[in-house]
Amino acid sequence: MKKPFLLILMLAVIMQSMNSCKKESDPEPEPETPTDLQIAVFSDPHYHDPSLGISGAAFEAYLMLDRKMIAQSKPIIETVVQSLKNSSASVILIPGDLTKDGEKINHEKVAALLAELEGAGKRVFVIPGNHDVNNPQSFSYSGATTTLVPNVSASEFSTLYAQFGYNESLYRDPNSLGYVVALNAKTWLLAMDACRYSENGTVSVTGGRFSGASYQWIKDKLTEAKTKNIKVIGMVHHGLVEHYPGQSVMFAEYLLENWQTTSAELADLGLQVVFSGHFHAQDIAKKDGANGNYLFDIETGSLVTWPVPYRTVTLTTANKLVVSTSHVTTLTGYPDFEAYSRNYLQQGMDTLVKLQLMSPPYNLPYAQVAFISPLVVAGFVAHYHGDEVIDQATLAGVNQLLGMGGMAAAVGMSVQGMFTDPAPADQNIEIDLASGAITPRR
Repeated sequence: MKKPFLLILMLAVIMQSMNSCKKESDPEPEPETPTDLQIAVFSDPHYHDPSLGISGAAFEAYLMLDRKMIAQSKPIIETVVQSLKNSSASVILIPGDLTKDGEKINHEKVAALLAELEGAGKRVFVIPGNHDVNNPQSFSYSGATTTLVPNVSASEFSTLYAQFGYNESLYRDPNSLGYVVALNAKTWLLAMDACRYSENGTVSVTGGRFSGASYQWIKDKLTEAKTKNIKVIGMVHHGLVEHYPGQSVMFAEYLLENWQTTSAELADLGLQVVFSGHFHAQDIAKKDGANGNYLFDIETGSLVTWPVPYRTVTLTTANKLVVSTSHVTTLTGYPDFEAYSRNYLQQGMDTLVKLQLMSPPYNLPYAQVAFISPLVVAGFVAHYHGDEVIDQATLAGVNQLLGMGGMAAAVGMSVQGMFTDPAPADQNIEIDLASGAITPRR
């Protein structure tokens, strides 16, 4: 009875010996070779499907109070999608305001376009903007009639965009639409949701904040990444860093609440780069935290406002971030789309600025507003473009405003701030993430 047992035992020893010899003789599997990570970013496409109306008195009334090329949003995003299909980018980031005002049909159309990108081999990741969820101003337009159309809830948003971050997430924030995905073996994307759609009433809330629970979740994920020696790239709709002097005073709702403290804390936890949108400007700003740490907020302008920019970014194996800017300069049906888009922005901003300056809290007389408005518009146009430069005539006008005192001087300080562009450059730069050193690029 012992012979079969001894035979089995001998066979097991022989097999183990063979396996041991095989392990010693076979070469070790090669580790994954590090490669540069190619990323593209476009923001605030504000897609509005033509089926919801792009003409008539009601739509024209809406456009009078906006500076966005809503009627052109479809061909613009289609142009960018086609360009990115043929690009070297493997990852596409979109930091919010995917739709005009959260209309369900617009979300469905955007999701279909993003699916085309993924069909071309790209990985696409989104986060909502303040326009995208629970928006009470989701409208269609027909003649003089404005009609409410279905919008989307937070859960519907994550379902519609399931394949663009949510399905492949390593972690989901249980208190928001934030998540973490692995871009490669050593890099995470931390998509952060600061939108306040749960507070929307008759209008959507423009400002952004992290709830206490979401902020703790964000800090926990950064801490975990640091322990695992994983680099984290952030994405959020609202700015984490002030992009020009005075922005936090005049346009606080475009920055995260408590942005100064939050950006410094996140920098100290290891977040060095965040991609944002919201203000429609092409701008890069740096926040220095305590202990020698820093955070670069790379804001990308809107596809529906001049200069219609999008970015390509390379995270190199040498730990450098190379940032380049492209623009949509041609569009079918427009002989000179670049001139058209710039003129559209200038005219739209002029109307908005005049209405605002004649209303509370400014209440300025029209004669004064007529002088001030071109200066404010020039400031916005320069800041939207990035790498701002002020000409002598505009500088003289701003100095005149500063000498007027009162509200006019306050406006002058804001315009002066928009023309003040702290380092780094906004369009094409290289950032050494190991040292924070910045090299301009052509």
